[in-house]
Amino acid sequence: MSTEVQNTTSSQHDAKLLVSGSFYRYDAVQYAVVDQWGDFVSPEIPNPKIELTKFNLFKETKKGYWIGHGNFWDERSLKSQAKWVSKTSKKRFAYPTKKEALDNFIKRNEKRIKILKRQLWACEIAVSNAKSMSV
Repeated sequence: MSTEVQNTTSSQHDAKLLVSGSFYRYDAVQYAVVDQWGDFVSPEIPNPKIELTKFNLFKETKKGYWIGHGNFWDERSLKSQAKWVSKTSKKRFAYPTKKEALDNFIKRNEKRIKILKRQLWACEIAVSNAKSMSV
């Protein structure tokens, strides 16, 4: 990953770099709609939107990155708002390129579909078994 070093500090445990850069994450979101009575409800036809979230890279360590929204000028707010992302993990919260983030979004949702299909199948079997029971 290409990053621009702004300032360097060191500690005994690991070297920390204040860097500039971005990380990305795609998520599918579906917003509620307002019905005729003014209540928020789920839409009749699913219409998810794919949204890209951009995170600022704040610190890089030997093993990962600290990312988050906005600028982290205050160390206390960093600890409450930042998210740590591993450099070596197969699954990460966010990725340094939009392509990697989109590929991960697709993999996450394919896995989710597989899990939900299996759960639906199990529910259908359970309902069928329940209907054949006598009380």
